[in-house]
Amino acid sequence: MREKIAIALLCAAALSGCATYTRVHDYVMGPQKVFIVFFPVKSADLTPDAADIVKVAASQIQKQHPEAVQIAAGVAPGGKMEMSAPRFEAVRKLLVDDGVPDDIIARSAIADPKLDTGPARLRVEIRLLAKGP
Repeated sequence: MREKIAIALLCAAALSGCATYTRVHDYVMGPQKVFIVFFPVKSADLTPDAADIVKVAASQIQKQHPEAVQIAAGVAPGGKMEMSAPRFEAVRKLLVDDGVPDDIIARSAIADPKLDTGPARLRVEIRLLAKGP
């Protein structure tokens, strides 16, 4: 019986921590400023998980009021941007649909193409900037 009570108490303590994680994180680290969205290979379609991340980003943009929002897309080897533009547009459209002003959104490539290999090219980063790019 004591084991069951101990397990129940541990579970309750663990679950209560989940509800406060975001508040503690924001207090210690500050609010989230970078969101990473991954796309399927050779696709610009947002998966349900990716769309959820973009919606969280839109919510944070509305709470934080950054001066600019930078959408940086992965680039294929040789600087080919065939998937970069449609992925940027998919993320931009969902942000705007969720209430983010289009005039604060800027487009860029991933900062360091040397590190942009393999699955990393399938990503788009949403960055909340205090100052414009």
